[in-house]
Amino acid sequence: MTRLDSFLLLLLAGVGWACGFAVIGYAVFRGVPDNGPLAAIFGGFGFGAGVILAACRLALERELPRSLSGSLRAPQSAEPSAPHAPEIPSGSASAFGA
Repeated sequence: MTRLDSFLLLLLAGVGWACGFAVIGYAVFRGVPDNGPLAAIFGGFGFGAGVILAACRLALERELPRSLSGSLRAPQSAEPSAPHAPEIPSGSASAFGA
């Protein structure tokens, strides 16, 4: 899938959700005079939701979380390193009184 195909898919998903949410906005504020701006706000939220959900589905389809997390991991060295313990100078008092 090319970038243009992905863009069109996201755009169409956003437009579809925007139309659905605008209809819900008109239905909810049916008795309110001049309910067009309220339906536009519902449509804006619907557009955002449609784009975000379609983008998440595309990312999961392309296994982007797995490939990105693999690149964030540090390369494994051949020999495991021992945990570093702080050096305590001899002759100093211990916290336990010894």
